[in-house]
Amino acid sequence: MRRRLTPRLLLTLLMAAMLHTLPATAQDDDDPIGPIQQQIDSLLNLIKPNSPDSVKAFYYNKISEITSSVDTTIKYALLSLDFCKEQDKFLIATNHRFIAWGYWMNDDTKTALPYLLKSTELFNQDSNIYQLEQNYRLLSSFYEELNKPDSIKYYINKALEIDMMLKDTTLISKCYKTLCSIYSKKNFHQEAVQHILKAIELDSLSGDMLEYAFCYFRLGELYSLNYSSSISSNQKAKKYLLKSIRLQDSINSDQYYYIHNKYLAYSSLADVYINLAKATANNKYADSCLYYIKKAVDFFLTQGSTGNAISTGYTYVEYLLFQKQYNEALAFMQRQKKYFKDDAKPSKNRDYYCYLKKIYVHLGDYKNAYKCLEKETEYNDAFINDSTMNSLAEVKTEQAMLIERMDRKNAEDLYNSEKRRMHVIIISLWAGLGLVTIVIGLIIRLLVIKKRANAKLSENNILLAEQKEEIRSQRDHIETQNQQIQSSINYARRIQSALLTPQEAIGSVFPDHFVLYNPRDVVSGDFYWVGQFGDNKVCIVADCTGHGVPGGFMSILGMTNLNYIVGQELQPDIILDKLRNAIIRSLRQNEGINEDITAQVLDGMDVAAYVVNERQMTLTFAGANNPLVLIRDNKVQMLKGDRMPVGIHFRIAPFKCTTIDIKHGDCIYTFSDGYQDQFADGTHNKFTAQRLRDLLLEIHQRPMNEQREVLNRTYEEWRGPAENQTDDVVIMGVRI
Repeated sequence: MRRRLTPRLLLTLLMAAMLHTLPATAQDDDDPIGPIQQQIDSLLNLIKPNSPDSVKAFYYNKISEITSSVDTTIKYALLSLDFCKEQDKFLIATNHRFIAWGYWMNDDTKTALPYLLKSTELFNQDSNIYQLEQNYRLLSSFYEELNKPDSIKYYINKALEIDMMLKDTTLISKCYKTLCSIYSKKNFHQEAVQHILKAIELDSLSGDMLEYAFCYFRLGELYSLNYSSSISSNQKAKKYLLKSIRLQDSINSDQYYYIHNKYLAYSSLADVYINLAKATANNKYADSCLYYIKKAVDFFLTQGSTGNAISTGYTYVEYLLFQKQYNEALAFMQRQKKYFKDDAKPSKNRDYYCYLKKIYVHLGDYKNAYKCLEKETEYNDAFINDSTMNSLAEVKTEQAMLIERMDRKNAEDLYNSEKRRMHVIIISLWAGLGLVTIVIGLIIRLLVIKKRANAKLSENNILLAEQKEEIRSQRDHIETQNQQIQSSINYARRIQSALLTPQEAIGSVFPDHFVLYNPRDVVSGDFYWVGQFGDNKVCIVADCTGHGVPGGFMSILGMTNLNYIVGQELQPDIILDKLRNAIIRSLRQNEGINEDITAQVLDGMDVAAYVVNERQMTLTFAGANNPLVLIRDNKVQMLKGDRMPVGIHFRIAPFKCTTIDIKHGDCIYTFSDGYQDQFADGTHNKFTAQRLRDLLLEIHQRPMNEQREVLNRTYEEWRGPAENQTDDVVIMGVRI
């Protein structure tokens, strides 16, 4: 529960180095930001009532840059914007970034995001790659706060692309520090350590000793927070933190970011020493803890850094509990209550009541301890709901993070493991069917024996009883096998359901949509995939060869590869090209390519893929045997795909894509052929593609949920009983 230096704060400090620096003037550690106010006053004195607007805009922007106060940053950046001219693009862009940073620091990421996106757009217009790199890194931090894993990955990769192009080891190091923070928040501790070690190596090569010191501080933090019960890990943490402090003292920088960083290291050392005190029962460690607590808290309170002071205060509570000063600990926590309001972040209130509960337990006051436990649980539930940790979207987040931290070989190992598992399921199905056949043969044989034995019934009563017992045993065995087969199929369905994009995630990308998804069997050969990467919204609907277990296996293969491909590529035609290559390689379809094509494995999938950019109001489409239907102003427009599948084919050529303009109110439909190819009840009449387009035109102005109901009802009436269904069905509709 202890909150020390959080990943969010680390990202904040990294951006603070970019946004807020102090001039190289000597200053006393006891008053580290006094000269900042002097500089602000000097700049304000330079602004006269008759000063040109450009001068006012410049100086107000400069105040926003140097101040350490979040509210002052926002105030003067807004003032600077008031005096900026249209041609002052750089000032306008930096002001928007300062405002975004300020709102983000005030825990208002949703308000901050549009400002940062505007700043990024302006820097992009001027092709200012240095400023774009900084914005991309900050955007990845914003989207981490908003729990948008696709966008986090997209923007940090954009920043890394620029850094690699510039061959700038300092910037690459900053990206590794950002990745370290993201992995740490996701509890991937080893990966976090690996990324900070990469940053240490780069900073040592570049000679940036202040950033080198910061890396050792971060490394010490990781060991103290994630391995707090290990004596050896805390000894490592102590070594790295002291090294960070010694490096900073040797440089004696007057930049506020690094001064603040040194006191955070003091606070972390206090954590390390109390951990060692509890692990060894050595009071000397506790004395060192108290020493560093006082140094850190005095600084944080002087700077108005209440959050850091509170976090260090929890370490003080641990110190008091170690010294068995329970009443003093209770009095201290009661004084801290003023900082915790009902409208504060749930995690902050949760931590407060967690420590208060611990104190009451030590005092033997279990009634109050139970009340604190109830409050802790209440705020913890609110924190979980706020983070959407219990939603299916989190499953995709964890998958994305796992894939991101694997190299290609490990990703292939994961795929091969899933392939072997599906192979076991298929073998189990055939084995079960074989057992059923054998048992039926045994039953027939027993019936023949029984018929022959009727003439000697009186002589064979004992034998007949044994035969009945054998039949009962075989029946039980058949039931067990059927249950195992059904369990295997249900397990396959759970795997497939976990990979399908959750409805909550689709709703966040396309708020006005519907999905009609009717598998013919327990598992389906049809699937859909939706994701967002910056301004680009990706939608994919696919129909795999076969249905049931074979089709389900192909769909899992398709979705697993899309999770790896999409994000690296956002052009639908390139996505289909890469998916086809992955399918051919995975199924070894290119073996014997110069031989008769009919002798090869022809499994594959028909796909409709499109990308919507609502900022540019464009739609880009590519299809493999499947079309896209767009309805606007009661007119149907159909975009046809290429006449070849995603898989091996006698004709393999690059897929083509089509880009069209879209308008608000446009309805976009993609689907498999299961709906249009369904036979009417008891006949050989298909529903047909034309009848489906006519139905979509008839209902497209209705709300999306009503469209789904009409489509489902029409299909069921046409099909008749459920056993008449001939193929899997999926239709996805989106209104712009």
